[in-house]
Amino acid sequence: MQSHLGKGVLFALCAAALNATIGVLSKVLMSSGFSSSSIALIKTVVGCLLLSVLLLFLKRPLRTAKWFQAAACAFLGIFVLFHFETSAYRHYAAAGVVVILMASASISSILLGRIVLKDAITANATVGAGLTIAGIAVIFGADLEQGFTLQGALLASIAGCGYGAFSVVMKRMGVSGGLHFTRQLLFFGSLYLLMPAATDGFIMGELSLVAVMALLALAALPTILGFFCTTKAIEHLKPSQVQALELTEPLFAALLAFAFLNELPRDTLYLGAGLILCGLCFSNELIRLGKKASLPSRA
Repeated sequence: MQSHLGKGVLFALCAAALNATIGVLSKVLMSSGFSSSSIALIKTVVGCLLLSVLLLFLKRPLRTAKWFQAAACAFLGIFVLFHFETSAYRHYAAAGVVVILMASASISSILLGRIVLKDAITANATVGAGLTIAGIAVIFGADLEQGFTLQGALLASIAGCGYGAFSVVMKRMGVSGGLHFTRQLLFFGSLYLLMPAATDGFIMGELSLVAVMALLALAALPTILGFFCTTKAIEHLKPSQVQALELTEPLFAALLAFAFLNELPRDTLYLGAGLILCGLCFSNELIRLGKKASLPSRA
């Protein structure tokens, strides 16, 4: 049990760190003239192609294809997340979108986990989610009211609920994560993302060396490795635990922004980081409230 918990925590934290690169790399591409919907499509298509080539060289035995499961999970975890998140950025400031998206992902995974997986909603999970969401709100507090619109908040909520549902549905279907399943996710995700890219107009920016490197990094880091780590984390943890651990993404994003964009973190980062880490201690029962929580559902 402890081995499964340790592996799940490691995979979820790696996913958060990898996903934190999206902001920095996307800024590079947007400054080169790429539209957000085009970036989402290109990184998914390139990720699928790179992974296909890698699997050819690795010569790993192909497991039984789970196309229906991959199609359902890709719709929630790639299309709903990417499309509605991108749409939310048009109506609300980035900081507000991040907070609402992550909060809704965490809350939806807890509620859907109870309904679909029969996971108990424990005091630990509730307090942990509350503290972690509060930590993110503190980090972005100064920017939350900038450009607020109800439409933007609603779109961000839909994106977050899609991501929360993705982890629950994957757990319910009993799908094993891995490189082959990640490729199937990216394949269906590419098909889904063709629709918003075509609607917005496929806008390609300047293909400079920097832009090409940023696209390859987006395809390899948050797209291939990010989804691989998330799917592996779901194998070992409850969806609510995975979502809680991935709420550390703003901390990794702040470190990357400081390292590569020379953006100094605000003082609120430290208080927010403390709340997030405290919340994770509750979510993963390092600090326990009440009686011992039940084991994760194997449904």
